[in-house]
Amino acid sequence: MKPVNMFPNEASVYRTRQSGAALVVALILLVALSLMAISSMNTASLDLIMAGNEQYRSRSFVASEAGIEYAMDFGTLDTSSNFSQASTAVGSGSDTFSYTITRPNNGVPESAPEFNSLNAGSGVQRVTFRITSIGGSERGSTTTHTQEMYKVIRGSDSLMADSTCGTADLDSAVSGC
Repeated sequence: MKPVNMFPNEASVYRTRQSGAALVVALILLVALSLMAISSMNTASLDLIMAGNEQYRSRSFVASEAGIEYAMDFGTLDTSSNFSQASTAVGSGSDTFSYTITRPNNGVPESAPEFNSLNAGSGVQRVTFRITSIGGSERGSTTTHTQEMYKVIRGSDSLMADSTCGTADLDSAVSGC
């Protein structure tokens, strides 16, 4: 006697019920995960660029400050003319600064400020200078700083361009002129 198959169409029934939904869901999840990965990579790249730009901005700030310090130490404090220093390399990399020393009062001596201890009737005057420094770094980063300063002088040292001493440079002025 031959065995009787109680479920003659069982395999064909399961094949007709499968419509490929699992494959469609898996592909949708794969696309979503791929988009999230690409978005994360773009965000990380943008963060890296922003951090680099901030670093270069900071370096241009430091270069500009170095220009102010350099001008105060080595600049020409001349009452007869303005002075400009061309671009000068500072630190490592391509960081540079340039500065200009101008005379807001055209180099004319003014009375010394009241808080100056030397002001007590001694004929002390001041000459005001404005230093503008521009610091630069990579990616076109620039920072500009302006610093005003004054030099305290005795009334007899207030040399102008037409002085009989022959100099308007306060650094080389002598009080015996």
